Formats: sequence, C-alpha cells, structure tokens
Amino acid sequence: PRPCILRLGVRTRDGSRATARSMSSKSKAAAPVADAGEPSTSERNEPGRIVYIGHLPHGFYEKEMKAYFSQFGRVTKVRLSRSKKTGRSKHYAFIEFYSAEVARIAAEAMDGYMFFGQKLQAKLLLPSQVHKDLMKGSNRVFKKVPWKKIEMERHNVERGEAAQATLLKRALRKDRLRQQRIKEAGIDYEYQGLESRLPRAAVKTTFED
Repeated sequence: PRPCILRLGVRTRDGSRATARSMSSKSKAAAPVADAGEPSTSERNEPGRIVYIGHLPHGFYEKEMKAYFSQFGRVTKVRLSRSKKTGRSKHYAFIEFYSAEVARIAAEAMDGYMFFGQKLQAKLLLPSQVHKDLMKGSNRVFKKVPWKKIEMERHNVERGEAAQATLLKRALRKDRLRQQRIKEAGIDYEYQGLESRLPRAAVKTTFED
C-alpha cells in the first residue's frame, strides 16, 4: 500500500511552533505568483529552492510527494529518480519550492524524519550545486514500460539461417572459452562441450551403377 499523507508542525527560526500550512500562507503573501514554467534555482539570483530527499519508502512517488510537501508551501517541480531500464524508483528525489524560505523549513523539518520505517535524508541544495538539467523531466506522468512484453517479442522473432548461424558461432566461442578457463584453473572436471552435442551434418550418399 502507498503511504498516506500526513500533516506535521514545523519550528520556525525564532523557536515558535507553527504548522506547515501557516508557514505556507506567509510565504505566499510575501512572494508574487509565478508561472509553472519558471526557471530553476540555478537560473535565478536567490537562495536555494531545491531540496534533495533520500531514503524514500516504496510507494512514495511523484503524486504522493507533491501532495505531502505541498503542506509546507507551493511545490513547483518534483523529480523522482527512476531506473531507465525498469522505471522503478531509486528512492531519492528533488523537490523545487516556489519560496526559498519554505524550502529551508521543509529541509530542516524532514531531515532525519522517520517515515514508514525509513529515516529520510533532506538537504537544501545551494544554487552552485544545481545543474541546469537537474529538474529536466520533472512533473511528467510516469508510464510503465512493458519490458517483459518487449523482451518476449524480441525473443520470439523468427530468425533466418544467417542469424541462427551467427548465434551458434557465438555460443560455440563462449563454450570453448569456458572449457579453456576450467583447464587453466587446474580443475579436474569432465565437461561435455557444446560442439560435441550438436547434431551431425547429414551425409549425402551417392550410389553408382
């Protein structure tokens, strides 16, 4: 099951306790509304607005992160790092806030926070630490790639005689190399090579009158 959305209070700079929602309203009142496509921190002359979040639990993905961290203030971008091959989460993400002050509060509040059995790591990134393409691909809806289906189709494709001969040649080369390594290692092992198990080629018999 995916993690549910929790609400928590944060401690401000002067030591007083306030909710993330109240801090959000103060931050929004102090800053003008910007477009969703505004440039990242590295392109603006202001304190860092991007927070690194590590040790994310399973099931806490883009939608859940945006909903959860929006309690601190306006979230402009969310980028969860995923495997290019499987699409699975790498359990760390980058969250960009509209307000630098809200980003600082979120990083301080969530660093070391126990979240569904995971101790989160949260760090506010400085503008010098933000690569221009860090948030590239953020706010996109992830579409699961059917790798199993793709691999099945690739495996089941009909191969011609030339392709089959190439595969056989490659398999024989690997088999000979394996036998050589066993012999060089001094291992006394009876190994029936692949070449000896191949069917013999048909022999044409010619009859004379």
